[in-house]
Amino acid sequence: MEKECVEASTSDEGTDKIVIYWEREYSTAFPPERLKLDFHPHRPMLSQMTLDEQRALAASGYKVLPDDCGPVRTVGNYGWLIRCPADIKLRRTASGVQWQSPPIAQEERLLGYKTFSGMYVDLILNSGYPKLCCGVRLYYPKHVGLMMKDLPNHFYHHPDRTFTVWEGIKTQEYKRTPNQYAWLPDYEAFTANFLLQLHKPTTIKRGDPIGVILPVLLPKQFALQEIQYP
Repeated sequence: MEKECVEASTSDEGTDKIVIYWEREYSTAFPPERLKLDFHPHRPMLSQMTLDEQRALAASGYKVLPDDCGPVRTVGNYGWLIRCPADIKLRRTASGVQWQSPPIAQEERLLGYKTFSGMYVDLILNSGYPKLCCGVRLYYPKHVGLMMKDLPNHFYHHPDRTFTVWEGIKTQEYKRTPNQYAWLPDYEAFTANFLLQLHKPTTIKRGDPIGVILPVLLPKQFALQEIQYP
């Protein structure tokens, strides 16, 4: 599974891949894995039908589901899934967010990293938002960023989730995590810690999916220009 996590996008011309490296900060951390959502592969693919075949299918009473859409199916297989490394309980009270979480034991800290609270859950100072520390450190080239996102279409695939993830993009402007490897001179490091928005008292089990990591190009590498007609 670890070999599967060192991946990146490549073009049909066979250009070199952009390699993203990762390592465990805690021994309890799960390896990142390719996101795979459950779809309905037995259903007919409308894109492969002629217009007459589609009309006949519609006349038979066939109903289209959202995951019949090509982009919806594609996003369900893109990115790396990050899982929760421990059993935790979270709830919001009048005095702030309270949680039950095991401490990160000394023997579990492979890289010596310790959270502010010493547990798998931290709290952004005076904010009321819990931060789940998933124990995965990633190294990425400086010309790309890593986007942290919620599970795509979680309202469908995980309708009972009682929290959502604050999304963001990690770039080299925020050099909080040290890159301790001289053989990665043009790489930055960051830890896959997710900020959570609680909707109800929440229990997260070890191994539950939390969010996804997506490699993205930075805005300075894009230009938006309108096509002008004579």
